[in-house]
Order: sequence, then structure tokens, then C-alpha cells
Amino acid sequence: MNGFIIAITVLGGLGLFLFGMKIMSEALQKATGDKLRNILTRVTSNRFFGLLTGLGITALIQSSSATTVMLVSFVNAGLINLSQSVGIILGANIGTTVTGWIVALLGFKVQITMFALPAIAIGFFLRFFKNEKFEDWGEVILGFGILFLGLDIMNSAVKDLRGSSAVMHLMSMVRADTIPTAILVVVIGTLVTMVVQSSSATMAMTMALAVNGIVDFYTCCALILGENIGTTFTAFLASLGASTTARRTARVHMLFNIFGVIWVLSCFHWLFIPFINWVVPGDPFSTVASERSKVIADHMAAFHTLFNVINAMLFLPFTTVLANIATRLVPDKAGTAEYDEFNLKYIASPLLSTPAININQARMETQRMVGISIEMFDMVMEVFGKPGEKLGELVEKIQVRERTIDKLEMEISEYLVKISQESISQDQSYEISMLLHAVNDCERIGDHCENLLKLVRRKYDGKLEFSDRAVQEITSISAKVRDLLVLIHDGLMKASVSIMTTASVLENRINELRKELRSTHISRLNEGACDVSSGLVFIDMLTSFEKIGDHAFNIAEGIALKKIT
Repeated sequence: MNGFIIAITVLGGLGLFLFGMKIMSEALQKATGDKLRNILTRVTSNRFFGLLTGLGITALIQSSSATTVMLVSFVNAGLINLSQSVGIILGANIGTTVTGWIVALLGFKVQITMFALPAIAIGFFLRFFKNEKFEDWGEVILGFGILFLGLDIMNSAVKDLRGSSAVMHLMSMVRADTIPTAILVVVIGTLVTMVVQSSSATMAMTMALAVNGIVDFYTCCALILGENIGTTFTAFLASLGASTTARRTARVHMLFNIFGVIWVLSCFHWLFIPFINWVVPGDPFSTVASERSKVIADHMAAFHTLFNVINAMLFLPFTTVLANIATRLVPDKAGTAEYDEFNLKYIASPLLSTPAININQARMETQRMVGISIEMFDMVMEVFGKPGEKLGELVEKIQVRERTIDKLEMEISEYLVKISQESISQDQSYEISMLLHAVNDCERIGDHCENLLKLVRRKYDGKLEFSDRAVQEITSISAKVRDLLVLIHDGLMKASVSIMTTASVLENRINELRKELRSTHISRLNEGACDVSSGLVFIDMLTSFEKIGDHAFNIAEGIALKKIT
């Protein structure tokens, strides 16, 4: 087999491995997405519990990059603080070593096709079941099979590299026999992982090279160290454009791995590698190729695990120190607030491979949008209640919020459309539809609040007077409208069917009040107790209150139907 064919085969096997890893990881996240979100958002300030959380989630979804990107997203949303995130990052690094053990114990010790092809067959046909859980777990099994098929192809092609004198000469020049050459190999491992965007894939490739005698044990361990640095690049990219705290979280991930590599390199040849050889049976330096190939993958997996476990134990007591260093590396911008309240807060990074997390970000942003509309409504009623005061600054704040709501509607809708184009479940598809309607209704609420402001200003500019009775009536209907707005604001995250009981009562009462107050006001007009101009403003205000109630009720219906489905 010539060099070109070998290269194409290796790359093809690597591509299958990455594709299988992607399918398996995304399917696992689809199957457990809401649970992952709930676990991460309930993390306490206990460092050890945070470490176990990061370890468990990463071991489950087989991707430390996915865990850390989710973490950046939650820190950006303010659900987790910087100190809490450090423990989870330490655990995620340990969790990612599970993949190495699976590859070491199964990938090079058994006939992989015995597992790969049946897994592909079972997983493929499970996807035809209409049950979503069967579909998700079918994709997990399918991804598992494709992953190992790619590993088998890659391993078979790497064996042929031993027959190439040019390759063997090149690899003999890149050996981690000394500290300087080890650093060079670490850099190579870092760059390769940054390009591939998967430490698990580069780990599997490194194992294939080691098992087939292309690289020695020192070199493959140095490559593993580089892979641990390279995998931090994914979280770094996800943090670009996010909040300052989220960027600090990505820096903590990078700092932890860099500091870990530094201390391991300082005792690489004389302590750490000998310790691995003492703990794990077999000799990875054996001159007998068959003996070496049987044990070297196990030694590599042990090296990867012990590096991350010891690293985590060393740095766990110093999470605050890591957080402080990251804070110095990413300082607050002078003269600006940490967060501009009128821009997106929770949606600040690219789409993750976890639809549940993406939807949760959009849901929180929608709830925030409703919160801004409540602020706007309250400000309008404040202007109404203070006819004798100059409130130009307050009016400007109302107008700013109206423009903000318009902007949020467009940006949240665009984000939701992007999510809908991903692989999502029926429940997730419904929730996206519900949120799209909710942001549209919220935008209409903002428009009617602005219309109320125009009516109030017309009243004051025209020096129109409302009787005490009319003022009380406006206050009574506005209170019911506000109660309904608060109800949907709180209900967006709770998603309870019971919201409709209260929402129906409030919406019916708003409609009844509008009819009653309109009728009594017409009676006042007929009696000459109110002039026509004031009466028209009053009736138009009642209409705006009713419209706000209608749109709020639409949102409540969407929330209740989501829970039912």
C-alpha cells in the first residue's frame, strides 16, 4: 500500500471515528439534555460536588468540550458563578479519560468488527421506531459502532506505516526523550487537537500509532499532554463574544491544563512515567513488539487518567486562586458595566450540540423579555399616576425598552429558527414554536404599552381631566393586567398546566372590566359628567389593556400546552 493510500485510509478512519463520536455524543445529549441542564443549574458552591458533577456528565456524554461549552453558557447566563465552574471543569477533565479506557480495553484487544457492525445494524434499525427514546438510544448505539469501525480502519492503515522508512525516520526525529523534545511533542499534540477539535479522536489516533510501534511511550504520553491543552480551545471559541465571567471560565479551563502539563513535564522522565509503569502491569518499553503492543494502550489510558486525577486533587483546594488569575487575565472593561441590560444576556455563544441547553437559553431570554415589558408597563402607569410632574426621563426609558423588546424579538426568533434546523425531538419542536409565538406576543405587548404611553401623553398635552372615579377604574384594570403579566413571566420557566386556571380567571376579569368600565363611562358622557375628548382617551386605554391581556393569555396557553405534550 503506497503512502497516498495509507494517508487517505488513516484520514478516512479518523473521519469515521469523529463522525461516530459526534453522533453518539449528540444522541446522548438529546436523550439526557434536560437532566444535564437541571444537574448543572443545581450545582452548589461545594467544590468536591462540582468535581463529581463534571466527571459524571462528561463520562456520560463522552465529551469534555461539550461539558465546558455548556458551562461557559451557564456562567454567561449567571446560573453558575466562576468559582463553582472551576470544580466542574476539574471533573470534566477526569470524565473525558473514560473514552481512552474504552478504546484501550476494547479497541486494540478484540476484533472490533465483532462489536462495530452489529452495533451499526442494531442502532440503524432502532431509529425506525416511532418512540423518541428508541430513536435517541439507537443513534447512541449507531454512533458507537461507527466510532469503532473508524478506529479499526485507522488501526489497520497505521500498521502499514511501519513499512515506510520515511515515516519511521520522521517519527524517530520526534521523540520525547528529553525535556525540550517533550515540550515540542506537547506543542504538536496541542495543535493537532485544536484542528481536530476532539481530544478523544487524537487520543485514539495516538494509541493506534503506539500499539503499532510507530511512536514510543514517552512520545505518546507527551502527545496526550498536548491533547489536554488543545481540547481547551473549543471552550475558548465558545466564550468569544460572551460575558466577561464566561470568558474567565474558559481561561480557567486553559490555565488548569497548562499548569498541569508544566508540573508533569518537570518530573516526566524520572518520576511520573516510572510511577505509571509501577502501577500498571506490563512493560511499554519492551523490545518485543507483541508484548509492548498488548500493554501500551493500557499504560496510556492510565497516564491520561492519573494526570487528570492528580491534577484535580492538586488544584481543587486552589480554585479561588485559579479564578483570581483568570480575573486578572480578563479584567472588566474600564468605564463599562459587566452587562448591558438591553442586549441579549443568555444567548451569547454559538449553538451548542445540546438542543435542550439552546432552548433553555432562549426560554430564559424570553422570560427576560417579558420582564422588560412588565417594567415598561409599570413605568407607563407611573407616568399616568403623576400628571403634575415632569417625567421626560421616565418617558425616554419607556421608549428605550420598547426598542429593546423589538430588538430582542428579532434576535431570539433568529436563534430559535437556527435551533429548529438542528436534530431535535417533537417536544423540543413544539417548545420552539411556543417560544416563537411568545416572543411575538411579547413584542405586541410592548407595542400596546407604547400606545398607552401615547394616550397618556395626549391626555396631558391636551390638559384633559379624568375624574377620580375614572382614575380608580384605570388603576383597577391595570392591576389585573399586571397580575397576568407576572403570571406568564413566572410560568415560562415552571411550565405548569395549572397556569391556565389563574390565567383564565384574570383574562376573563380583564374582559369583563373593559365592558363594565366602557359602559359606565358612556353613561358619564351621556350625563355630561365627562367631556368627549377625555372619554375617547379613556376608552382607547381600556382597549389597550384588553389587548395586552389577550397577548399575555396567548403566552399562558402556549406554556400550558407545552406541559401537556
